[in-house]
Amino acid sequence: MKVFIMFAFLLGISIIPADAQNFSRFIPRGFELLDSKSGDLNQDGITDYVIICKNPNEYEDENAKRPLMILHGNPNGTLSLIARNDNIVLCFMCGGVMGDPYTGITIKNNFFSVEHAGGSSDQWTRIITFKYNIDDGNYYLSRDAGEVWNTNSKKQKKKLETYSKEQWGNALFKDYVGE
Repeated sequence: MKVFIMFAFLLGISIIPADAQNFSRFIPRGFELLDSKSGDLNQDGITDYVIICKNPNEYEDENAKRPLMILHGNPNGTLSLIARNDNIVLCFMCGGVMGDPYTGITIKNNFFSVEHAGGSSDQWTRIITFKYNIDDGNYYLSRDAGEVWNTNSKKQKKKLETYSKEQWGNALFKDYVGE
């Protein structure tokens, strides 16, 4: 193994696996990595990533954006930026008294979801899901839904809030704005 590593080094070949790569070249200046998740989004057998960045001073700016980027793995072990959207991940202040609403990323097959939760006595969740279309190589909004409920009411049931496809049509990932 040591001989292989030395040989690769002498030839200038990167032997750092994609899942251990530093995402720094994709992170905008002045931002930090908030979260990342890996999976095979485009179903080519190579690991892809969804990364989310944050402004380290976002608690001072209620309008601070949180860029989300889709990175596809390449056969040579590098990553390529496929798309970016600054409007999917809710802001640090958007969770109300519960604080930061961002709760995580989920990847399954050619879908990925960004999950949020927030509120106070009226609590809510919101999960925004995108699907990779193998035919045209684009990501489309698949579902934007969540639940709303009042923690003070024992009789009130959780209400499902869905932003339907009729409202957003075939929304591309890069064009998604949300509400």
